[in-house]
Order: sequence, then C-alpha cells, then structure tokens
Amino acid sequence: MIFDFDQHLFEYPNMWLDYCDPDKKDLALEMTRDELGYPWLWSRVSNQQMWIYAKTVPEDGFVSFFSPWQNWKDRKPAEIDYVADMPASCIDAKARVGQLDEIGVDKSILYPHFGAVWGRYVHDRVDIIRANLTAWNRWAVAVRQEGGGRLEPTGHVTLRGGDQGWLENELAYLGSNGIKAALVSYGLVDGRRMSHPDHDRAWKAFLDNGIVPIFHIQDGDVRASGLEEGWLVDAGDPLFTALDMTFSHLGVQVAAADLILNGVFDRFPALKFATVELTAGWINGLIGMSGEGIPGSTGSVVNGPGLDISYGYEAIARRHSVQLKRQPSEYLLDHFRSTVNPMEPIATYIETGGLENNVMFGSDWPHSEGFADPLKTFGAVLGGITPEQESKFYGGTAAELLGIS
Repeated sequence: MIFDFDQHLFEYPNMWLDYCDPDKKDLALEMTRDELGYPWLWSRVSNQQMWIYAKTVPEDGFVSFFSPWQNWKDRKPAEIDYVADMPASCIDAKARVGQLDEIGVDKSILYPHFGAVWGRYVHDRVDIIRANLTAWNRWAVAVRQEGGGRLEPTGHVTLRGGDQGWLENELAYLGSNGIKAALVSYGLVDGRRMSHPDHDRAWKAFLDNGIVPIFHIQDGDVRASGLEEGWLVDAGDPLFTALDMTFSHLGVQVAAADLILNGVFDRFPALKFATVELTAGWINGLIGMSGEGIPGSTGSVVNGPGLDISYGYEAIARRHSVQLKRQPSEYLLDHFRSTVNPMEPIATYIETGGLENNVMFGSDWPHSEGFADPLKTFGAVLGGITPEQESKFYGGTAAELLGIS
C-alpha cells in the first residue's frame, strides 16, 4: 500500500460557516474581497483579514504561492479569481481520490490548508479558535465518508483554554467517526509546558479515542521555531521569517524533549506522535549523534549534547530529574514518526541511521513545495534499501501508526 502521509485539503470559502455550530456562526471564518479584488480569509467578529485565498501548484517555483502576495503588496489589482480557479482536487473529496489515482497513491492523510496559519491572527481569542477547529472537524468527518476508504483527514484541536472538556468532546467525536489523527500545536500551552500534569487528561483522551497527535511545521497559532513573537516583530512575513526558518527544528525538539524528559511516555506508554514537514533532521540532532566528533552535531546543525547525556548530567549533578524507565533516546525512536523530504539523505537514515521505523513518505501535495510526481521523485533517492524497508517507508509505518490494516 502506498500511503501518502502529507497532503493538504483546501477549505472551500464557506466551509467554516457551513460546519460551524449553529450558536457559533458569528465566530465562523469567511472569505471576503478587498478593494483590489483579492479574496481573503477573514474573521468578521475580529474584523481581521488573515490570508489571501490562493491556490498552489507543486514544483512551480513558488510562483502560485508568492505571486498574489507580491502583486497585492505592489497594489496591483487582482488579475485571477483564485476562488473560481481552484481545482476541484484541492477542495473536493471525490476529485482528490481521482488525483490519488493519477500519482499512484492508494491512501492519503489530509491536513488543513488555511488551518495552518489563521490561528496566529486570533491568538487571544480561544473562542474563535475552538469554533473554527470544530467546523474543520465536522467537515473532516464528511470528507472521510466521501473518500471511499482512500482519504484519512485529520482532526484539528488545541490544548489551550484551560478546561480540557472541549478537547475531550472533539476527540470523542472524531474517534467515533473513524478519524485516526489530529493536528495539535507544539510549544507552550497558555504558558504551561506540554508535559504539565494538567495535560494528562489530553494525552489520555487521544489514546482513549484512538487518535494520534500530529505536529505540523506551521500549525495554528505557533511558529515553526516556537520562538516568542517578540523575536519576530516587524519581520515582514506573517508565515515564515528568516529567523523562524533558521530555527525551524527548535520548537519540535523542545516539545519532544519536554514530553520525554518529564515522563509523559512512562505515564502513557502507548502514546505516539507524528511530525510533518519538519524533516527527520531534528531527530538525530536531539539524540546527540555525532558525525564530526562534536556532541550533538549532525551535518551543519549543532545542538547541545543531546538527550541521554543531558539526562545523565542532571541525574548526577542536580539529583532531581524525573526517573525514567529507559534512556531518553529510546523514547524518541519509539514514540515519534516523521515525514521526510527527498532532499534529505533518506537512504542513509534507513540503512545506517537507525530510523528505518521512523521515516514516512509524504508528497505535500498540492503545495508549491510539494511534488507533482512524488513516487518518481522519492524513488530516485531511495536506491539500495531493501523491499521490506521500502514497504515500511511508503506506507507500512504510517498504517501501523494509525492502526490501519
């Protein structure tokens, strides 16, 4: 089975209004047009324009992604109606199944598109965030039902808001309707670390409902790097500044290390995570593998001494570390799976890097940084791995993670 673990489904303009709870319609996101004719994702209640509604095209050099923004910044009138021009395969379940046939994929996970960015614009309004995540979750169930067993949309949830009742209800709804995974932002949760005991109810709810939490490189109201917004004020790019990109592995490394070192996986040994579009380069750097004699060094990326050395030092020098049942690096390899990019040394990860059971195939279709013919693109860099390793990479690991036969 070829299982693409990284595809996105574009939310159609009225999706939030159509699927929002009736008493939350005033909080639903909408599509509006500005004076130049550009369609924007918009929050009526906060009067906030968020994101230009534009399609993207794999391997087009980011033209489809950046051109609308550049033209808007130059105050040029919109020349293309991206709403009318959006291909059906970007927004419609049955059309997406047809697209899977075109690229040779049997099954695909589906993540939100605009859901990866809009939360940052209403960070202080948990009511808006929850209402629109609920709308996506209702649509995700409908898409799964229309997908004929080929589509696995994720849910989208947040740990924010203090009371975990909303999260538990959402996960119960998703699980009862066959959804196998849900995006959740990595980083501090209203100032609390992810491993905080207050969040144990959340991790239990994920497990009780058979849902795998997924960290995506951009999700909701959290930067890829996890850096505080003060570092990025006036940076000019609301999505991905140069500083944010430089430290794009930092946020997930801190989140994973926190979950491991503070004993979450001893409390919940069946809990597993997936990371998407973060590459697998963050994994060995966190373990502390050294290719050049520098602790924590992998290629040109230098971290600290890694999980195991740091945990051992704390135990000796400070004597107040959480007493783990295993080495921290063992939890990392057992509890995290990651999609990879064909520019990474995937064959090396699999053959000699100890990540045979951790890396997964993902096309990122239809984003501009995604791949139009992903099987060909990935196949060109996977020479030398065994058929069993290939089977795991292209679908076996993903299916096992989600409990799909």
